[in-house]
Amino acid sequence: MIVAKYCYDHDIPTLGICCGQNVMVRALGGTTYEISNPEKHYQVTKNYVHKIYINKSSKFYDIIKQTEINVNSRHKKTIDSLPLLETTAICEDGYAEVVESKEKKFYIGVRFHPESLYKIDENMNNIFKYFIDICCKN
Repeated sequence: MIVAKYCYDHDIPTLGICCGQNVMVRALGGTTYEISNPEKHYQVTKNYVHKIYINKSSKFYDIIKQTEINVNSRHKKTIDSLPLLETTAICEDGYAEVVESKEKKFYIGVRFHPESLYKIDENMNNIFKYFIDICCKN
C-alpha cells in the first residue's frame, strides 16, 4: 500500500488490476468487502463473464470509447468506500469495476483482468497501450 500511496502523492501513472485495485483504494483510506455472489464473479475458465457500464466523463471512457464492454471476472471482493477516487464503471450487480482519480494523469484500478484478454480484445489491449504511452510521457 505504501507504493500505491506514493504513486498517488507523486502523480506517477498507476494501473491496478484486481487486487491492485483493492490496494489502491485501501492506500487512500478506502475499504473493501466480500461480495454476496462470488459464484458469479469468480469464474477463471471463461473469457467473458459480464458487462460493465462506463461513465462517459471518465478517463477510462477516453481509453475504451464505449459505454459498455464485456469483461472477465475472478474476484470475491469489491469496494465499500473510496475517498479520493471515483467509480467510473460498474457491473450489472452495481459493484465498482473501474475506479480512477480525476486529478492525476493516470491512476486507474480495474477489477477485471485485461492481461488475460489483450490478445483477443482490442479494448483490453488499449488499456495497456494508453498506460504505456502515459508512462513514456511522464
